[in-house]
Amino acid sequence: MTRAGRMLCLAGLLLALPAGAPAEFYRYTDRSGRTHFVDEFWKIPEEYRPQAGRYSEKYDHLPEEQRILHLEAERSRERDLEEERRRETERQLEELRREEEAVRLRRAEEEERRRRRAEETEVEIAGNRVLVPVTLANHGLEARVRLVLDTGASHTVLYRPVAERLRILTLARGQSRLAGGRTVHSEVGRLEAIQVGPVRMRDFPVVILPVEAEDPSCDGLLGMDFLQRVDYAIQYETSTVRFTPRHR
Repeated sequence: MTRAGRMLCLAGLLLALPAGAPAEFYRYTDRSGRTHFVDEFWKIPEEYRPQAGRYSEKYDHLPEEQRILHLEAERSRERDLEEERRRETERQLEELRREEEAVRLRRAEEEERRRRRAEETEVEIAGNRVLVPVTLANHGLEARVRLVLDTGASHTVLYRPVAERLRILTLARGQSRLAGGRTVHSEVGRLEAIQVGPVRMRDFPVVILPVEAEDPSCDGLLGMDFLQRVDYAIQYETSTVRFTPRHR
């Protein structure tokens, strides 16, 4: 049975408590002079059945004053028992509510952990360089590359071998200045999609640099044209970066 079903059953106990339906009792006295009351005739030992008295209430054989006192005492005990049952039912319901809330909180925490893990991208940190795995798509082709997270680069840069692998068309030509001050010929192209962790951007422009500008440890630079459109946090202790889209 589910917890919700158990809660409904427990709640129903309050409505299902005995309502004090009328019953008949039998009274007999044993050899030791002790008086007994039973609610079924067959419960009377056979030798005492001839002397058994039948009552609609347990205390009908008593004088009126004593009968009233006994009935009041019995009704008080029944009220106490009913109150105890009610408190126990409420206690169990409260315990079930706490269990349900604990389960809900655990599930929410697990969901939050899954969400945060989905936002985290494992990276390689070498000195002051963060190498990010990036998936590029173009003309039905796909390539997984490593780009340096570079806040000093205005544009995302791909080196010529990656551009050729993805068949990126040249849209414009120009010149770009490298970090050391050297100027090289460059081209501007466009990707169908770029994905970093959970963030995917479509129709994304890139600058293509020639082979002579290549850094053999990476395939290009992840520049500010991407980074300014996301929130990101570098976790050096776990070598991860958390990327989330920036809502405008």
